[in-house]
Amino acid sequence: MNGAGRFILMLCLTGCVGMFAIMHEAYAGEVVIIANKDAPTDNLDQDAIKKIFLGNIINWENNEVIMVVLSGDKEIHDAFLKKYIKRTSSQFQNVWRQNLFTGKGAMSKTLKDSNAVVDYISNTQGSIGYVSSETSLPDAVKIVDK
Repeated sequence: MNGAGRFILMLCLTGCVGMFAIMHEAYAGEVVIIANKDAPTDNLDQDAIKKIFLGNIINWENNEVIMVVLSGDKEIHDAFLKKYIKRTSSQFQNVWRQNLFTGKGAMSKTLKDSNAVVDYISNTQGSIGYVSSETSLPDAVKIVDK
């Protein structure tokens, strides 16, 4: 392969890698907050979502305990942290460890993926979590970050 051919090959490879990075970044923002259909709210603002997931709000308006559920899917979890919490994964873990050791709260339940999160929230009153926006949602859950 001559110099011009190698240059064109490198240019194509660089473009492919760049497109993958752009596509991956686009996916990173597609996360929605869901709650059990019986949760006493239909719409949470960004501040309330952040406070719930950081353990600063632990009860719904009706005094029912909020059960926070996290996704074990790293891409979805990182997208959630970036969009709603504005902290890194390690900073988020440290907040929850501090809550645990000070008696302020218990560790959140972490489930394998979006489907597991949906299944849990469907069957657990007072629960809230996040999933990929592409996840199929049954009537037993509702999107609350409208």
